[in-house]
Amino acid sequence: MQRLLSACLACALVLGGVAAAQAPLRQVVPSKENAARLRWLQYRMVAGRVAADSNYPPGMNISFGPSANGRRREHLRLLILKTRASIHYDLSGEGDKLSIALDESGEFAVRRVSAEPAYEMEFVQQPGGALLFTIVEGERQRSLRSRSFWHLYLAEPKTVERHLVPYLELLRPGWQLAATGRAIEDAMVQRAQHPEPLDTEHWQQLVDQLGSAKFSERETAEHDLLELGQVILPFLEGLRSDQLDAEQSDRVAALVDRLSAQYEDTTDRVATWLAADRDAWLALLDRDEPIKRRIAVRRLERLTGSEIDFDPDADAQAREAQLEKLRARYAEPEPAAPKSPAAPKDSVPPPRADR
Repeated sequence: MQRLLSACLACALVLGGVAAAQAPLRQVVPSKENAARLRWLQYRMVAGRVAADSNYPPGMNISFGPSANGRRREHLRLLILKTRASIHYDLSGEGDKLSIALDESGEFAVRRVSAEPAYEMEFVQQPGGALLFTIVEGERQRSLRSRSFWHLYLAEPKTVERHLVPYLELLRPGWQLAATGRAIEDAMVQRAQHPEPLDTEHWQQLVDQLGSAKFSERETAEHDLLELGQVILPFLEGLRSDQLDAEQSDRVAALVDRLSAQYEDTTDRVATWLAADRDAWLALLDRDEPIKRRIAVRRLERLTGSEIDFDPDADAQAREAQLEKLRARYAEPEPAAPKSPAAPKDSVPPPRADR
């Protein structure tokens, strides 16, 4: 299951709630022409990860620039192949830099640098790995790791809304990521009061059968998972690769590819997914509203099967100390790198998805 960062503040000189009170950051935006070209790709959020595709025919390989307009310098490169697309955009001038890149491996990154005032922001979505989000303001630095954008948003809504969302929405105006994040949180809280549990135990059994020694059982399990539809996509995306063998990894990847077609996260889908996510509820223990903290406590106790040491009505300092202990206790390890393919377990080779 895709888990929220262990709210891991890797470099942490904490910015905390100060960000909300600061003046808006000066935005650096592409020229009108390059803004339109950046949107030649269609951007979606799929299981909390930025995905992009294009309706343009494959074989497009275009470079615009480098071009200069006054003190601004821009360069855009766009490559569209049959199964993937890449884009690299760079803007610099007067001490400001902005870069947006989606490379052929699937890594997506946004970087923003300002000389005056001193500021750096970096967001990197690693293919099959963690999302890394770093902010440096003067001497203060903060780094976050997350399994999805929605986990990141729940952990630090004000920070993500202020520093990251404006640059993602350069790629897709009207994306409304912050509004969707708020709606997801509200839906989680509302549903927690009248929970309708998903049959994730059955889903896990089917995933286990993907590693069966019998080809027929592997085929049946893959078919049954596919029949469940896109509701299971976040569950599949959240499976830890170090707990899957090569056969399971290949079949899960093929299922994700097929189910991701034309898929996009919605409030309902993400709230359903995160309803069973411990780390998402850990994030809600840090909310200002006591009712949300109480609901999060009850939900975590249900998910962990034990009482948790957290007083939702304690003062802020006591709650933070308790929350740090819970994060340390329930932190999920980083997923291991994918395993190398292994030979089939019997004489009948499994089908391969055409990606």
